[in-house]
Amino acid sequence: MKEKKVKVEQEEDFFDEKPKKKNNDETKEKSILSKTLNIILWVVLFAWMALVLVDYFKVRNEEEPIFCWFNNHTTTYENGTVKECTGLGYKVINYNREDYKAIEFGPFWIKDRTAE
Repeated sequence: MKEKKVKVEQEEDFFDEKPKKKNNDETKEKSILSKTLNIILWVVLFAWMALVLVDYFKVRNEEEPIFCWFNNHTTTYENGTVKECTGLGYKVINYNREDYKAIEFGPFWIKDRTAE
């Protein structure tokens, strides 16, 4: 009978044990690093959104975009010009032709609609 009681006590002790925690310094370092990276990523995301929205509203009011820095070029046709520029993830195309005048804002893969 004594043997059975001992086994039961051992089982209870097994379930009462708490899992061991990792070293406190390691978890603090990971926590600080992950929080820092998280903050940096959110700041970059909001900055990018601000750039895109500023240019979007400029184009919507039929003005030239501010942050459209890459791949600026003008294509000249017999009846006018088409200016293209690429921003960070978007493209602005300004059509200044006799038969079609508009400013288009879209993703970086859009193409000139009046090209042959």
